Amino acid sequence: MAISKKGSRKILVDDHEFRWKTTGKKDSISVIIWPVDNDRCRIVGKIGYHNKPTAISASGDSERSQIVVTNRMIRAIILHYGVNELLQHSGQINLTAIEGIYDVSQAVRSE
Repeated sequence: MAISKKGSRKILVDDHEFRWKTTGKKDSISVIIWPVDNDRCRIVGKIGYHNKPTAISASGDSERSQIVVTNRMIRAIILHYGVNELLQHSGQINLTAIEGIYDVSQAVRSE
């Protein structure tokens, strides 16, 4: 079954186009990635927000920055599995925790 492209983003890896989208949940961000040339294959996973405290405001509340899913992170996941393998795979690949593939200390964070 085809995945809706609505709200998805494009990324080009080794001259092959992939699409990806995210959905924020209460405790994590769900990610789905699929090759445009093979909509029978998809990678599904999630990553925690990894909030980290920043400056404390005058009201005593601490601001928190959270991880932002970027093309760099998506590219690392695609390369981990291999472009050719994803183009030939049929079915869903369940990547439970993206933290197992991507070093979250290198992730972009929201302001």
